[in-house]
Amino acid sequence: MWQLCAVKITDAVQYVVEFAKRIDGFMDLCQNDQIVLLKAGSLEVIFIRMCRVFDSQNNSVYFDGKFASPDVFKSLGCDDLITSVFDFAKSMCSLHLTEEEIGLFSAFVLLSADRSWLREKLQVERLQQKTESALQHVLQKNHGDDGVLEKLRCKVSALRSLCALHSEKLSAFRAVYPDTVRTLFPPLYKELFAADLDGTLHPSD
Repeated sequence: MWQLCAVKITDAVQYVVEFAKRIDGFMDLCQNDQIVLLKAGSLEVIFIRMCRVFDSQNNSVYFDGKFASPDVFKSLGCDDLITSVFDFAKSMCSLHLTEEEIGLFSAFVLLSADRSWLREKLQVERLQQKTESALQHVLQKNHGDDGVLEKLRCKVSALRSLCALHSEKLSAFRAVYPDTVRTLFPPLYKELFAADLDGTLHPSD
């Protein structure tokens, strides 16, 4: 199941890379900063996008061709992570965001200027502020003054916690099954989430 999830996440990361290329100004950043932002933010964007394939009524997510409940992921051995991911998806669904709003929030999260190893933080900061202004405008138009933007800002720390928990669980899995991770996990997944293993990520290609 870990391997299947790694493959599905890697497929989703390819979408995030293409999404990032379409963010106004992203491709003008130096390649180092493009890669830093994608490495740090790809999984966060994937978690945000999950609300598009999540069924709140049945607490299930569309996975590998069918809707899956948390029980389907029991074999991963990380119930706390799965519960947290499902809870986050449910909370995102409760905001009833449009596709445009989800896209802008995804861009806002991806363009986080507080990531380590950025060389041009000010340039990233300007892009994020521009994205936040656009998001604020759209939310105001669609939802009025009901605090959605503040709720979304609060989601950022939840996303960081989810990604940290994912890294922790992956490290535990790799400690027990190092050969599985080394030989069967996609190279891109290993580069993003297992920094000491080889892989390639070049959004400018």
